[in-house]
Amino acid sequence: MLKSILITGAATGLGRATALKLAEQGHQLTIVDFNEVEGQNTVNMAKELGAEAIFVKADVSNEEQVKNYVAKAIEAFGQIDVFFNNAGLMVPFRLIHEYDESEFDRIMNVNVKGAFFGVKYVIPHMLENGGGTIVNTVSSNSYKPTAYNGIYSMSKHALNGLTKSIGQDYQAKNIYAVGVAPNNMLTTISHSAATTMNEEIGKAIFETTPPNIAATAEEVAEAMLFAMNNSKMLTGSTINCAGGQIYS
Repeated sequence: MLKSILITGAATGLGRATALKLAEQGHQLTIVDFNEVEGQNTVNMAKELGAEAIFVKADVSNEEQVKNYVAKAIEAFGQIDVFFNNAGLMVPFRLIHEYDESEFDRIMNVNVKGAFFGVKYVIPHMLENGGGTIVNTVSSNSYKPTAYNGIYSMSKHALNGLTKSIGQDYQAKNIYAVGVAPNNMLTTISHSAATTMNEEIGKAIFETTPPNIAATAEEVAEAMLFAMNNSKMLTGSTINCAGGQIYS
C-alpha cells in the first residue's frame, strides 16, 4: 500500500538515501531540510523515480516552521502515514568541559527539540487519522558514547527515550515508534565533528569503540524501511544497526 511519508533531514545522507528507496516504491514524499538546494535535488531525484514529492524548507528547531511542514504535507497528500524523524547534527569532538553553551544549545535544539516538535505536531494528525508510524534516527551513541562526543551522545539518549515513551503511550492508539541506531556511517554528518580530530582524540575513539563495519547510507536506509514496515511489533524499541558493534 502506498503511503504519505514525511522525512526531515532529507537533503543528503541517510535522509536522501531512504527517500529514494521509498520513491522507488512509489510512496508520496514530503522532503524537509534547511538546505533548499540539496533538498530540492532530492525531490527531483524522487520524481525521476516516479514518486510524487514536495520540498519544504525548515529549521526543525523552529516551532512555527515545524507546524508549517506538517501542514504542507497534509495539504499536499491528505495525510501523514509515516514520519521519519531524521534531522540531526554533530558538533566537534571535545571533552565535556570544553564545550561552550552555544554548541550545547545548537545540538540539543536540532537533535532533541527538533525531534520533539516533529512528533508534537505529527501525532495529533495521526490520532485523527487512526494511527501511524514514527521512525527516529537514534545512534549507537545511545548505547555507548563515542569518546570525545558526550553532547551528541546526550542528545541521542534523549531521542532513544522519546522512542520508548511514544511506544509505551500510543500503542493502544495505533501509533508506533521505532528507533534505528547506526554507528560508523559514511555520510557528511560527521564532517563537523572531525574538525577537531587529532592523534589523541583518534586514539581514544579507536580504543573505546568495538570493531564494526562502516555502513553506507543506502545500507542503513534498508533498516529504516524495515522499521517502517514492521513498526507494530518493534514499537518502543531501537534497532542496533551498528555493523557488528556489540553491546552487553
